[in-house]
Amino acid sequence: MKSRVVSIAVLSLLCLMVPATWAQSEIQVTVSLDRDTIGMDEQAVLEVVVTGTEQNLPAPQMPSLAMFETYSQGRSTNISIVNGQVSSSITYRYMLLPTKSGVFPIDNIAVVYNNKRYKGNRVELTVLDRGVAASPQLEEKAVDTQGKSRDYFLEAVVNKTSPYVNEQVTLTLKFYIAVRYYGTPELNEPSTTGFWTEVLGNMTPYFQKLHNRNYRVIERKYALFPTQAGELTIGQATITVNVPSTSRRRDPFGMDLDDFFGRGENVTIRSAPVKLNVKPLPVEGRPANFTGTIGMFGITATPDKTTVEVNQPITVTIKITGTGNIKSVAEPLIPDLPDFRVYKASSNEKTSIIDEQLGGTKIYEEVFIPNKPGNLEIPSLEFNFFDPKTRKYQTVKTRSIQITVKQPEGYAVSPEVPYSQSGVVIGKQASDIRFIKNDIGRLTSKGRLVIFTPLYMVINGLFVVSFVSLLVLRLHREKMTGNIGYARSRKASRMAQKRLTRARSLAKVEKISEFYAEISLALLAYIADKLNISPHGLTSDRVTALLKEKGADDALVEDTLALLHKCDFARFAPATLNQEDINQSLENTRQIMVKMETVKFV
Repeated sequence: MKSRVVSIAVLSLLCLMVPATWAQSEIQVTVSLDRDTIGMDEQAVLEVVVTGTEQNLPAPQMPSLAMFETYSQGRSTNISIVNGQVSSSITYRYMLLPTKSGVFPIDNIAVVYNNKRYKGNRVELTVLDRGVAASPQLEEKAVDTQGKSRDYFLEAVVNKTSPYVNEQVTLTLKFYIAVRYYGTPELNEPSTTGFWTEVLGNMTPYFQKLHNRNYRVIERKYALFPTQAGELTIGQATITVNVPSTSRRRDPFGMDLDDFFGRGENVTIRSAPVKLNVKPLPVEGRPANFTGTIGMFGITATPDKTTVEVNQPITVTIKITGTGNIKSVAEPLIPDLPDFRVYKASSNEKTSIIDEQLGGTKIYEEVFIPNKPGNLEIPSLEFNFFDPKTRKYQTVKTRSIQITVKQPEGYAVSPEVPYSQSGVVIGKQASDIRFIKNDIGRLTSKGRLVIFTPLYMVINGLFVVSFVSLLVLRLHREKMTGNIGYARSRKASRMAQKRLTRARSLAKVEKISEFYAEISLALLAYIADKLNISPHGLTSDRVTALLKEKGADDALVEDTLALLHKCDFARFAPATLNQEDINQSLENTRQIMVKMETVKFV
């Protein structure tokens, strides 16, 4: 019975897991059009979005769209993670150019995954007999002087030719090309002297039919704000692109070698300059305090608090939002407020693009500090601008702000000091504050200055002495490390004393050879260290010459030579010497080294 219950539980768990697993592998296909009605000379963008929990989503299977010329516009991928669940989507874009008019359903776009077919929704595209025909001027630009259609050309157009000062003019560069090109076209931006310029960005490429030929159109848009009245010129732009060469090379089998190797020739296309007649702002109706802002804006003012004590700050955030050159928006006018002290805190802006119009929000922060208690008011703030659409000056206002200012403890009304601490009398009766002495007294210091006391000088002197000592020690260590000769000379006496100590331990008749070898090495090594030379190979004649060269007296030279000769004799005839000779030689070596300390070896 128990095993049967376990089996039922396991089966129930599996039944719960199967739908969850199936749900996780579900794939959705969404089909959409950027517009559902176009003309014969227009195009539509078809988007297919494949969404699922798998990272490697398959590409959609497209039906035959015989009534359209279809061009792939690429794809984009998006991956998101929400609560540990990974989901991804791939968007495929296709450009549809109609070949005939009518109402055409687009259906049966599907994805096949794990032997299962996921079908997208059905959409319809209506193609009218006539669409928005190209202008005659544009048709003319697509034809060369011989009446043939051009392979490529560049056009610069503006949405208005007579703007007001600081009114936005949208400049669009349109690059038309009807042939294959290699690489990415290189753009040289137009000169915009006399304009405040903001780049709006590149638009999605599309196709347009001109002179019975399909052109691929690449657009780039700019927002230009003229800064002065009069005639201004937008300079020409140039595009350099690599296209198939006019003198095409072919191999013996008829293959185009330029297409095969992806090579061609660079050509440069130029746009024509564009002239604008910029109008000054009208005088009629201009406010006396007009700040020069152009566009369409609204304004709000919001305090961070409405109840404070005297002398406590209130930050008011002023937001100006709308369309226009948001970076040049002026600060709103704040009137003189006797009940407040006003300080500017900060300002910043956030730009946005809406329907190719530059705009956004300009934020100002102002600090208001109340001078007295009571129910005070920050009055309505005005902001004016010129609206080019209505050709009139507009004024917008904020709402007034009511502030409750509390009286802090110890507050006393005074025109000089608005606030005082508890127990302090401020006013005309406080004459002692403004009292002026008639006699300033003796202008002499009382007592000695601290810097001249013995304790102060001793304590500070210790710091100075310690610093100088550490500095000298560091310099000495650096010199010992970097100058080998100096280091050997400084260590010569210490090393010689160590060898003499060892020789003293060998001062026995049974170790006479080792004893004389050690004192000989101690003496020669001492001289070698002092002169920064090798002790090996030093002979008696060489030692004599070196000592005389360094100014040693004759007695020291003779004693040194005598000791070295005795050392040589003792190592070859040790039997002739006794303990007294050993002790005398050790003492002679010590005295010679003491005398050598007076020799200037350096």
